[in-house]
Amino acid sequence: GAKFQTVVKYQSVTGLPGQYKYLVKPYLDAGKSVVLVTEFIDGSYANLQAIGDGKFDWALNKFIDDWKADGNRQVWIRPMHEFNGDWYSWGTYRNGNSQALFKRAFQHVAYVFKNRGANAKFQLGYNCVNPRNDGTSFSNWWPGGDVVDMILCSGYNRAGLDSNHQSWQSFSDVYSSGYYKMAALDGGKPLGVAETSSTTWQSYSKPQWIKDAFNALVNKFTRVEQCNWFLINKDGNWGLNSDDERHAFGDSINQYSW
Repeated sequence: GAKFQTVVKYQSVTGLPGQYKYLVKPYLDAGKSVVLVTEFIDGSYANLQAIGDGKFDWALNKFIDDWKADGNRQVWIRPMHEFNGDWYSWGTYRNGNSQALFKRAFQHVAYVFKNRGANAKFQLGYNCVNPRNDGTSFSNWWPGGDVVDMILCSGYNRAGLDSNHQSWQSFSDVYSSGYYKMAALDGGKPLGVAETSSTTWQSYSKPQWIKDAFNALVNKFTRVEQCNWFLINKDGNWGLNSDDERHAFGDSINQYSW
């Protein structure tokens, strides 16, 4: 049967030193592709200036030391994910941050890896929609083709989570706008889904949502080369929490794997 090809790991950058052998190595040894989502958490409200100034370089370099000592196998790096938001300290909608500071910070982080000769590929991970109904073009955050190997965005069906999410949305509903914005960016880079899943709500069918999502990924969003499902019940019931949901997911992987 089909298997998961990619494992996504989330890690605070200051916690990276000493974690390579636990966080990355076991999955590379098992033949998986690893995406490391590097979270620049330091307790501040807005920290893009500090990231670009090199505040976290010491931790990145210690991690790179261990990575290279293990053979320097390829790893995807996704710095400052969902940067076009206001819920993380690197979000450009927070006072003290800006699109210009984001581009500077992203370039800086990428070149820490590049200058060390780390076998890294870089993911630019948008949220599929900007907050506050802002229609700003994704191109305003573009840091340059030399530091981007894949462009992705995160999109969830959040139906029922709060008063702002009281309608059921298909995967196409939550991903389409981001997909076409990403497709319009320079360079023809591969596209992907950074994170996705659906809640369970009212009488709507999450198993059908899953099946429809796989169908859309294969037949509609044809430039997608990587899709990362968020299957942890973090702030919603995103996981595969029933036999029907697990069967829908497994059957779809098998159906569309070749």
